[in-house]
Amino acid sequence: MFWHNYKYALKALLKNRMLVFWTMIFPFALAMMFHLAFSRLHDYDVFEPFNVAVVNDEAYKNEKVFSEAFKTLGEGDNKLFNIEYVNKERAEELLENGDVDGYVYVSDGKKIVKIKENGTNQTVLTMTTEQVAQSAKMIDDIAMTEMAKSAGQQVDVEAIYRDAVKTVTGAEPNLKDESHVMNIVSVEFYSLIAMACMQGAMLSCEMMNRCMPNISNRGKRVAIAPTRKGIIVASNLLAGYTMLFTAVIALIFFTRIVLGVEYGDNIPSICLLAAVGGLAATMLGMFLSVILKTRESAKNIIIVIVTMVGSLFAGMFGVTKMFFDELAPLVNKVSPVGLITDGFYSLYYYEDATRFIVNVVSLIVVSALLFAFSIRSLRRQRYDSI
Repeated sequence: MFWHNYKYALKALLKNRMLVFWTMIFPFALAMMFHLAFSRLHDYDVFEPFNVAVVNDEAYKNEKVFSEAFKTLGEGDNKLFNIEYVNKERAEELLENGDVDGYVYVSDGKKIVKIKENGTNQTVLTMTTEQVAQSAKMIDDIAMTEMAKSAGQQVDVEAIYRDAVKTVTGAEPNLKDESHVMNIVSVEFYSLIAMACMQGAMLSCEMMNRCMPNISNRGKRVAIAPTRKGIIVASNLLAGYTMLFTAVIALIFFTRIVLGVEYGDNIPSICLLAAVGGLAATMLGMFLSVILKTRESAKNIIIVIVTMVGSLFAGMFGVTKMFFDELAPLVNKVSPVGLITDGFYSLYYYEDATRFIVNVVSLIVVSALLFAFSIRSLRRQRYDSI
């Protein structure tokens, strides 16, 4: 009976044009758009270096890793920027006169880009600054951890920073002139995969609505059917998860093989994270469907809002994840979107798999909690008449 219900639930999903579009068509279309928009951003030689100002005050100089890394972007034959070091007033004047496309300054430890108008150069400057800042923060975090371990001992600070840079970049660096900017293209496609995983919330919500007598006529028939409700719910959820997982895995290999996105040697880990992330999204959709006492369309809208807010905090809409980690550090530690995105970041930045494993385990724990709360709520539901 389980596999019979599973087969027909899967058929029902494949006939739902809206869900097929959002799950199996939209992510691929978005991948093509990303490829057209961002595929050449990391190839610095396709750009003519453009003018950028840097406010070279004490706050900027104190950010040694960031300032040295940013400096290298304005050096050499393949430089990205023509950097002019000035004070804040001069930077504003250059921007206002159109002599620079933007300027960078540091305020309260935050790396800020000031631009006058939007354009390709401004986008490159903003995204590059965010990624350099994120890399620099991780280097500082790793170095601070290592120095804390050596408390009370003689410490070679430069050696520790060299090791930290090596961990982040995967290269043998010179602390004074070597930097590494995270591949902007990979970041965008990591975010795309994470967003595709979150479509599982819509699928599981749809399948749960089909099982609830206060939502649909089919739910009324399910409620009076002799088949155990647990079998019907489990088979429906598995059908939704199957459709989601197939779509996400297809998306990963489409971007890798057809679009040529470079994920390195992390494909198995990416697939594992996508599988666990999709499971968390499926449980999130189940949970929201069960606890929300409203119409089906309203549930879908709320799920989209929850997913988009989680995506915003995870850094998928132009604002860095690091910004929200500082603003509300607990959100991304419990949000499935934040955990998925952080898992992808950890794959890129860290050779040690500890942080990646923590993210995977956290997603499993979140999935288990959402499932437990959903089952408890389902068992407590009673209907006077169906």
